Amino acid sequence: MKVVIAGGGIGGLTLGHGLARAGVEVRIIEAAGRGDRLGTGITLLGNALRALDRIGLATPILAAGYGWDVVSTRDADGNVLHEQTVPRTYKPDAPAAVGIMRTRLGDLLEAHAVQSGAAIDFCTTIERIDQGDDGVTVRLSSGDTDQCDLLVAADGAYSKTRIQHFGEHLRPTYSGMGGWRYTIPRPGNLNGLVLYRSPDGHIVGGLPLSKDECYLFYLENTAEHMRMPPDRLGEMLRERLAPFGAPEIQEAIELIDDRRHISFRPFDIILVPSPWHRGRIVLLGDAAHSLTPQLTSGGGMAIEDAVVLCEELAANPSVADGLEAYSARRCERVNRIYETSLAICRFEQHPTGAGEEPMRLMAEGHAILAQPF
Repeated sequence: MKVVIAGGGIGGLTLGHGLARAGVEVRIIEAAGRGDRLGTGITLLGNALRALDRIGLATPILAAGYGWDVVSTRDADGNVLHEQTVPRTYKPDAPAAVGIMRTRLGDLLEAHAVQSGAAIDFCTTIERIDQGDDGVTVRLSSGDTDQCDLLVAADGAYSKTRIQHFGEHLRPTYSGMGGWRYTIPRPGNLNGLVLYRSPDGHIVGGLPLSKDECYLFYLENTAEHMRMPPDRLGEMLRERLAPFGAPEIQEAIELIDDRRHISFRPFDIILVPSPWHRGRIVLLGDAAHSLTPQLTSGGGMAIEDAVVLCEELAANPSVADGLEAYSARRCERVNRIYETSLAICRFEQHPTGAGEEPMRLMAEGHAILAQPF
């Protein structure tokens, strides 16, 4: 069996490793260059760690990141208002979640995928796809042509493969919120997910990535889809953090440097209805479901997708049966996480009357994530 994967992000690399270690011939097509990975950090909860454990990756990823167990809500000056412990759903002696730099995670996943036997074409795109009853033929920007039994579209929320083969109507929509992210040295009192809330409802958050690093994020509500001017990102982030008096936030403002990577991204969302396949083309990760970040589960859902697809292709007698089983296992679970995360996002857009409802929804979301998949 041969599988071509469009996209070498978290989902594509996880799938490439899982399939290759099971003896499947795998070729990953990635548009970016190997050295082009950017990003701040990512959090993987217990569900993602359980999935990674099934393909032998939980231990190295835990070792490369920073484990944590607590969600803390604080006021703008840093006073603790509420804390809750996230259930340890991977192992009793392992943390509930791990934070890790995206670049570090990407390098780890790539190394394991290649070691397992997957081939990766960087700086390459799929220019044409022709599907037949017995397989898929892809023509690449390099001029090469390849044939496979299955094409996996793991090419993100703006997936060209999805638009071409699942319909023009399946495009992301703006959630009404975007997020700023910036990596800084980790303060000693930031040992889990920390949310600072100002009196007017604005939110700054922090997540640990290693013993020495963390990233801060600022959630911004806008009625219109926003793109921030790249030459003003540092100035604009300092303005947004300035009203927060917590000493660690004020120290972070002094560390903002325009020469380092500052990220602003509108949260564009999509949830593709079941089934997630058309013939021998199947969606995975953000190409099937791009979530708001309130449950820190976008990457985790992509990892779950990859592991479940590996399992169902191995367990079923045909590709068609495997794809049907994959959609059956994934769609309802992902829908619940998508809707719960979006509900928290909506409350955070009108936070003054939200009360404890966002924290209740977060606990509900964590309970769903703790269930088997």
